[in-house]
Amino acid sequence: MACFAKSPSDLSLSIPTIVETDGVTQYEIEVKIGEVSWRVLHRYRDFQELHEKLVELVSVSKDLLPPKKVIGNRNPAFVEKRKAGLEKYLREVLIYLQLTMPREFVEFLNLHEYDIIYLLHTMAEKFYLDGDSVLNNSKSYVFSVLELYAISERLKLPSEVSEKKYDFSHVLDFCSQLQKIAVVPRKSENAIEGRSRTDTPLGSSNIIPKTLKFDLVAFKTLQEIQLIGISPENVSNAATIRDTLKTLLVHLTDTRTLSDILLCDDIHKTAVNDPAKVWKCVEIANFADNKINSIDESIKLLPKLSTLILDRNELTSVQNLNTLPSLSSLSLTENQIAQCPDWHLELGNLVTLILSQNFIQSLAGFRKMYSLVSLDVSCNQIGEIDEVDHLAKLPCLENIKLTGNPVAGSIDYRSKVLSRFVERISEIYLDNEKASQKEVDTALVLAALKISQDKRDSPKKVSSSLGFLR
Repeated sequence: MACFAKSPSDLSLSIPTIVETDGVTQYEIEVKIGEVSWRVLHRYRDFQELHEKLVELVSVSKDLLPPKKVIGNRNPAFVEKRKAGLEKYLREVLIYLQLTMPREFVEFLNLHEYDIIYLLHTMAEKFYLDGDSVLNNSKSYVFSVLELYAISERLKLPSEVSEKKYDFSHVLDFCSQLQKIAVVPRKSENAIEGRSRTDTPLGSSNIIPKTLKFDLVAFKTLQEIQLIGISPENVSNAATIRDTLKTLLVHLTDTRTLSDILLCDDIHKTAVNDPAKVWKCVEIANFADNKINSIDESIKLLPKLSTLILDRNELTSVQNLNTLPSLSSLSLTENQIAQCPDWHLELGNLVTLILSQNFIQSLAGFRKMYSLVSLDVSCNQIGEIDEVDHLAKLPCLENIKLTGNPVAGSIDYRSKVLSRFVERISEIYLDNEKASQKEVDTALVLAALKISQDKRDSPKKVSSSLGFLR
């Protein structure tokens, strides 16, 4: 990102191209500050309007701008001559205004979009005028990664003298009072495009969002942060929010392990036992829509975590969750989980478990999860009613979702499932619905028949076993 204030002599202006659109001639201005560049399109009328303002406000010479021509102004030779004249005009104006840089000239060149200082001037003016109403309403705000980068870099620069409405203190004061922020690649883009757009330049510039690192030292009371399409590795210092944050959300990134998130500011991702890296207050972690394929031991850096959402990732199993004593809700929708062997060893205190749209065939792994109240295994590969027997003795279970499994296509599916709960038939919500009276009656009959069948089968099993021994 550019910083004109740091090196004014690095700013260069040129007009390399003429663009004709629907009969309108526009001049493409290339603005360069060091290695950062962008392009701005303006027609001659825009130059005229700028010139009139500069003449009035800062006494630029009236004769500096190439004169208007009514007849023959589309002649290629004339247009080319005008292009050279306008380029000369910009360079002479820049020399004249380099120390003052009026806002009109800044916005004409789009410096307020790509330069740290002038972008922050825009933010400062907005917060100076509207900051109190925003904070009174929600204490939340959406930042582009460009804005957070600008704030981080500005903190490294000496103070500047500017108009009151442009003072950087307005930005710092606003940030220090926020409780929730979201960070996106571009303010004008839909957040769901985030993952695919971090590699592409911002606007007409050569600035790539994924290369912009930022810290969060300006935020003093932050309780929630969302990174949408922004890699956690862009966060260069998370120390200031580790003591206050309660909700952590990271979506639409290529992140593969939790350590990439929880140790975002540790280059080697090895400080899992460092007390300074603990997220002391985080209760909700939502890491949906990434590429996470393992839950590594860094998860223990969230000792107060109660809700963990890992939907739409690439997990095939769960590990290390037994280090979270407060975990009560886990969502793993749309992963690649096929087996859940003895999950009570990992998730003994879990109350809510969502495993929809995976590849699970058996419910045996849940048979000892005695704290479970709600289980969603919809849209898996469960084919046999007998699998429900593994859930029937869970004392707290009230909600079960099995819709979308092969078993749900069987005749009297609901009554057959409910019959396995015998005395608790009327208490169970199956696929979000309690049993109708007809379903209860059918389930009770099926339960009685099963009990009778089990009694008849028991002697046969004993006899078979004795026969085997003989």
